[in-house]
Amino acid sequence: MSVFLFIKEQFAKFQVKAWSLILLTALLYGSLLNNINLWTDEIYSVLMANDSLKDMFYLLMTEDSKPPLYYLYLKFVLFFFPKSYEIFGAHFASYILLVAAQIFAVTEMRRDYGDKVALWMIGLILLMPHSLWLAFEVRTYMLSALLMLMALVYGGRLLNKPCNLDFIKFAGSSLLALYTHYYCAIWLMFLYAALGFLIIRQKDYAVLKKFLYAAVIVAALFAPWLYIPLQTAGTISQSWYVTMDFVKTSGQFFTNPLSGEIVQSIYFAFEILSASALSFCVLSGVLSSADLRQKFSRLYQLLILAFFSVMAAYILLIILSVVIRPMVTARYMLIFSLIWMAGAAIVLATRTFLQRAFLILALLGFCVSYDDIRAASFDKGYSNLVHDIHLFVPKWMPILVMDNNNLFCEYYLPEYKCLTVVGEKGEILRVPSILKNISLYYKELPPVVFALSSYMQLSQKYECLKFNTFYRKSFGIDLCKINADDARSFLQDSLKLRLNKY
Repeated sequence: MSVFLFIKEQFAKFQVKAWSLILLTALLYGSLLNNINLWTDEIYSVLMANDSLKDMFYLLMTEDSKPPLYYLYLKFVLFFFPKSYEIFGAHFASYILLVAAQIFAVTEMRRDYGDKVALWMIGLILLMPHSLWLAFEVRTYMLSALLMLMALVYGGRLLNKPCNLDFIKFAGSSLLALYTHYYCAIWLMFLYAALGFLIIRQKDYAVLKKFLYAAVIVAALFAPWLYIPLQTAGTISQSWYVTMDFVKTSGQFFTNPLSGEIVQSIYFAFEILSASALSFCVLSGVLSSADLRQKFSRLYQLLILAFFSVMAAYILLIILSVVIRPMVTARYMLIFSLIWMAGAAIVLATRTFLQRAFLILALLGFCVSYDDIRAASFDKGYSNLVHDIHLFVPKWMPILVMDNNNLFCEYYLPEYKCLTVVGEKGEILRVPSILKNISLYYKELPPVVFALSSYMQLSQKYECLKFNTFYRKSFGIDLCKINADDARSFLQDSLKLRLNKY
């Protein structure tokens, strides 16, 4: 047998195809891991993971209110990395979850939905622009996305002669998802409602009884945590950064999930076409589902569950954003990415006429997105800022920090004393780190004071060096020189407006 025929024969096997795609994902994504960049929200995650459990839960109960599971997971992963490679470890924590999602597809999804669906799911996780964000963002999104995918698949099993272990897996993945992000609670509410309706429709009351038990147990185990967001939501909402502009552009999740947050090449249209093709596949499968329902009833169930739960959750988030306060952004929507991919995998596995055109768009979009992420991952903007501060700013001199740059100062410049300046509605993150320097707000300042600011708050009036970065295009940092009188005014106003109440 020739070598060519041998290779062709081997790649006809499911295991070889699947594990080759997983290995390719691990290599391509692994080459983007860096030990350079963290932006504000990611710094917050790492600082929380470095806190003692006591300090972590104190901040969660007073200023953050997010569920704790991701911070605990990150704390566990960072335990295995030396301090000098902490940023690498933080990115690795999300990267390894993306690979885990592919392994879940090749095992659990394959068991229920067959080889074709599993292979397409692995391929979509590799190629979609969503993954290139999820795999490296040092936030809960990738963990939430994986747990939601698990809940969807295990939930689908409840409609097809489930065993007791299936209920345990479904309840366990649901509960863990709830402890990662509040969007998961909204999505699970619709998933549970849909499953309950379908189980009742099947008139399988033994399954319904176990399903209700599982639902009650999950709700009871999550309910105690709800006390915290209910207590802190009022305070947090006063400085919540999400506005209606974010809500209006949240639909970019379906067409352009990278949303301009990183550098975009001149070929960014291919990213949009790739993500739009994914959404088209899901929508076309739902709108022309008669043959899918007849020939592949189990696949049809999963497609409808995936589509219904995501769209219902999104619509409710839009309604809540209009009625209560803005709370949905394209970036937060990324936690639904794996659910959306699961719907598309079913359509692509059963509609062969879509496969070739989709693959062409997906490959083009991946190449463009990958190049963008590569440029962003190894961008030296923040490193240059740290270098220049070490060069120009004496360590005895306090640094004024605005726009939550106290996090940047705390993580990248621990040897400096950072004095946080906040406006009337300015958000305060990590209050204890701010209060430890509160006594310096009253001390004499040098004639010239250096300040860190984002969003060009100071650059129009003062002499500033701009440190733009591809890593988060919308969040460059300016290093500005301001006089002592203006600096003192900023500090006094900050004390009056926000800090005194602490």
